[in-house]
Amino acid sequence: MKLLIHNSLVTCLLLGFIIPHNVYSQDYIKLSKDFFIAVRNKNSEASKYADQLAKANPDKLKLQLSNEKIAKAFWINMYNSYVQYSLSKNPELFDDRSTFFKTEGITIAGQQLSPDDIEHGIIRHSKNKLSMGYLGKISISDFEKKFRLEDVDYRVHFALNCGAKSCPSVAFYNAENIDQQLNKSTLLYLQKFATYTAKTNVALVPVLCSWFKADFEGEGGVTRMLIKYSIVPAGKSPTVKYLDYDWTLSLGNYSDL
Repeated sequence: MKLLIHNSLVTCLLLGFIIPHNVYSQDYIKLSKDFFIAVRNKNSEASKYADQLAKANPDKLKLQLSNEKIAKAFWINMYNSYVQYSLSKNPELFDDRSTFFKTEGITIAGQQLSPDDIEHGIIRHSKNKLSMGYLGKISISDFEKKFRLEDVDYRVHFALNCGAKSCPSVAFYNAENIDQQLNKSTLLYLQKFATYTAKTNVALVPVLCSWFKADFEGEGGVTRMLIKYSIVPAGKSPTVKYLDYDWTLSLGNYSDL
């Protein structure tokens, strides 16, 4: 009898029948999508998903974010979801934007994070926010080192929505086609905000390209991007000027890519 019980216990362990579901079986990628959808639909379930993300196992989360594309999609979605979630609950937070972006009001896998922590620490690989991307951060947490992306991708600036009117629209990004989605969001944003005047050879571009100039590989990189997305004709070297940013609070600007 004892042998039978022992063998049954081993079998259950091997099959995972008695392993706690919330530790080993939680799909954090799916959970991030559930959270995004609940926030978009203003569903009360959003708080439940936020709580589950806060209690995520950091080691398992790292394993699930197994490559750059999966991680990039996850953190873009987390940034956008939490900004919409936080500001929908309390729009007055946006009255002091500097404090809002620096406040650690987001908890993921037991780590308190600010929107800046996610954008500049994790997504932009520990870049100093105020250096146009040319300088790295001095103080970097172990969590940031564990989860930060390896490469800086300028296209994320046309995917991250900070709640302002001049921000790009909010979409859910999937790892399997994130490059196509980022290309499309970049094109749509540039078509909306960037212009080129052939007569004066002047390109007016979003000020995002100046704030994070190093991410675009300098002003020459900005021009190459404008040519790539057919805002500026090939072979042209325009004078680049930057447009003002409209910080008016604008929530619920969703799109499907």
